[in-house]
Amino acid sequence: MQITHHNKPCWVARAVAPRYLFHSGKSRWVISKQIDDGAHCWAYCQSDAGQDPSSCGASWICCDQDHEWRSDPSVKCTAVPAQHDKFVQLRMSLDSDMRQYGLVDPANVKELWKRLDYNGNGIVSLAEIDKLAVDMVAAGAWPAWLNNKPALMRAYKKTILKDGDGDDWVEKPEFHALLLNMFWFSKLWQTFEAVDSSHDRRIDVPEFIRGFQKLGLNLTEKEAEEEFRTIDSNHGGKVLFVEFCAWVRNRISPDAHANFDGDIVSGEHCGRSLRQHKGNAATHEHFISKKNLADFDSLEKEIKALASDHKKLHALWRILDFNGNGIVSLAEIDKMVVEQYPLLNHKPALMRAYKKTISKEGGGDGDDWVERKEFKQLLVNLFYFNKVFWIFDQSAGADLDRRMTLQEFKRCLVLCGCGMHDADARREFQSIDRNGGGIVLFDEFCLWFAGKSCPQGMVALVE
Repeated sequence: MQITHHNKPCWVARAVAPRYLFHSGKSRWVISKQIDDGAHCWAYCQSDAGQDPSSCGASWICCDQDHEWRSDPSVKCTAVPAQHDKFVQLRMSLDSDMRQYGLVDPANVKELWKRLDYNGNGIVSLAEIDKLAVDMVAAGAWPAWLNNKPALMRAYKKTILKDGDGDDWVEKPEFHALLLNMFWFSKLWQTFEAVDSSHDRRIDVPEFIRGFQKLGLNLTEKEAEEEFRTIDSNHGGKVLFVEFCAWVRNRISPDAHANFDGDIVSGEHCGRSLRQHKGNAATHEHFISKKNLADFDSLEKEIKALASDHKKLHALWRILDFNGNGIVSLAEIDKMVVEQYPLLNHKPALMRAYKKTISKEGGGDGDDWVERKEFKQLLVNLFYFNKVFWIFDQSAGADLDRRMTLQEFKRCLVLCGCGMHDADARREFQSIDRNGGGIVLFDEFCLWFAGKSCPQGMVALVE
C-alpha cells in the first residue's frame, strides 16, 4: 500500500473486498477487514517490531469453527513481486484517497454513520446513501466525482450482495465496505468515461481499441478485439459499465470466484434482484433506544419554539431558579437538564455550553453564574453543543479544543445538517477564523453553529 500503519508497511488484497495485513503497533502482524488496532481480526502471528510478516517464522493463529483461537499450520505468508497492472495500482491508491477525505479513521466513519442513520435503527437505504453523497459533494467535503449514480448503484449492490448479508439495507458493519466500494466504482467510472468517447454509457470496439492507449495497455488491434469479446459476454457489440467492472475485477483478482461481483458479472442481469427478503426484520421495533438524529431534530423544533415564547421561558426559569435569587449554578443547570431534557444529559457538552454562555465571547458578563438575561442563550447552547458533541463524540471527547481545518469544517456542516455550498462555507469559516490562521477550535464551531441555527436564541431574555 501507499501508506504505513504504526510506521510499518501494510498490504491490501488486490480485490476491493476489505482485507488488510498490517502491524498492530505492539507485537503482532494482523489480518483484518480494517486497518486499526487489530483487536478484531481474522488471524494474527507474533512478531518482533522489525520483522517482515513473510519471514517472522511464527505460526498464524486463526479462529476455528468452534470459535477458539488456535495455531493453523496451513496458513502461510509468502512475499511475491508486486503487480504493475493499471487497475491493481488503482486499487492500491484507494485507501490513501479515502484517508484524505477522512474516511479511514473509525471515529470519522462513526460520525458519518450517525448522520446517515437518521432514526437510529441501524440500517440505511440507497436513497439515504445517495443524499449523503449529494450533500457532501455540494459542500465541497467530497470530490465531485463521488456524486455518480451508476457508480453508487454498483457500490450499493456490491456491498449488500457480496460484502454484506444479502438484504436490501446497508447496516453499520457493512458501512466501511460501502465507502470503499463507492470510491472504487467511482474511480472505475472515470476510466470508463475516458474510453467512452461518445458518452452514451456504452463502449464499442473502436472506442475500446482507442481507449487502450489511454489506459496504458499496449495491445495490437487484433488483441484488443479479442479482449473486447471476452468482456462483451452477451455478444451485443457494446460493453456496459457493469461488464467493464467485471472485466477489471478479473484482471486484479483472476483467482476470485466468478460470482464475486454478484449481479454485476453481466450487464444483462444488472436489474435482477438477488437479495433475500426477511419479512419485517428490517423495521422491527424491539431494540434498545439510543440517541439519534431524529430525536435531536424533534427537540430542536421544541427549543426554537421555546426561544420565541417568553412566557414559557420565564416559567422554566422559575423552576430552575427555585429560590428566586436571579442566578443559577452549574449544579442547578445539570439538575434541570436531567429532569427536563434527558437527551441533553452529556456532561462535557453541558460544561462547554455553560462556559460559553457565561463568557463575554458568548454574550455573558464573565462571572460564574447564569443570570435570567443569559438563560435563553444557555438553552440554545445546551442543545447545539449536545448535538455537535453527540455526532463527534470520539474526536471531541478526546480533545475539547480540537483544531478544525476548512476541509473538516465543511464536512462538519453536512454532518450537522447545515450543509452549504463551498464558497459560502469558506466565507463562514473565515468569519470564525479571525486571525487568519486557517483553523478554528471545536468549541468555537459549536458556538457559531448555535448562533447560525437559532439566532433568536442569542438575544438576551429580558422583562
